[in-house]
Order: sequence, then C-alpha cells, then structure tokens
Amino acid sequence: MSATNLLHSLYKYKAWSEEELFKCLKAPAAKKYPTEMEEALYWLAYINIVDQLFIARLQGKPDEFDSILTKQKQDPGRLEESFSSANQWFVNYTQSITAIELSDPVAFIFKDGKPGNMTKEQVLAHVLSHGLQHRGSVATILPRELLLDHKDHFTTFLKL
Repeated sequence: MSATNLLHSLYKYKAWSEEELFKCLKAPAAKKYPTEMEEALYWLAYINIVDQLFIARLQGKPDEFDSILTKQKQDPGRLEESFSSANQWFVNYTQSITAIELSDPVAFIFKDGKPGNMTKEQVLAHVLSHGLQHRGSVATILPRELLLDHKDHFTTFLKL
C-alpha cells in the first residue's frame, strides 16, 4: 500500500470513528452527564479547531481562529456538522493528493506566534495523531455507560 492510499484509508477511518463517537454523545443517556459532556465537547472543539487550522494551511488560506481553544459552550449537533465537513475535506484531499505533492512544504505561523514548516505529509500525519490522542482523552472523560457499544479501532473499521 502506498503512503497516499494509507493516508486516505486512515482519514476515512478518522471520519468513521468520529461519527461513531458522536452517536454516543447524542444518546439519551448523555443528558445525565452534563459536566462530563461539557468537558468532552470542549476537547472535541479543540480537535476540530486544529483540524480546521490545518485545512486552511494546506489550502494556503488564512484561518478564522484567534486561538486553538474556545470557552464557548459547544452544541453537539453543530460540532458534529463541523467534524463531518472537515473530515469530508480530508477524505477528498487524501484521495486526490499525489505522492510528489505530499513532500510539498507548508509554511505557517502557529497560534503561539512561532513559525511552522512541515511537509503536507507531516501535516496530515499530525492531524491524525493529534485527533487520536485527544479522542482517547475524551473517552476517559465520558462515563462508561455512554461508551458500552462504542467501537473505535482501525481494525473494526477495516472489517466494515
């Protein structure tokens, strides 16, 4: 499997796993845990902001965020739509990018003001690993009751 095919497969997995997580967050039982839900949605918003920042950077466009964090209370439905939109962009992008383009540089300024310079391949790898890390943290915040049937493994995705 080529690097571009692997990235495309991993981004389809990312989209699927985040869709599965939002199913848990929309379950009726989630209303019983407002504190945990608020914290989980905070971290999911952070993941999504970073996703959107790197989409803008890959497109060579300015981003719309002043910070990687937000204190704004999150609406699960709107956040899910934002995830879905970003994930569709990444799936389409990784389907069309060539192996040669993956080595193209992406220069930008991090939100802390420091310069960033990564290849497109490094950006795509970072977005994946960043999201995985924080989704794992979200899973530790949420009560077990909400995650009983939650399946989030790459191997599960590959069996579909």
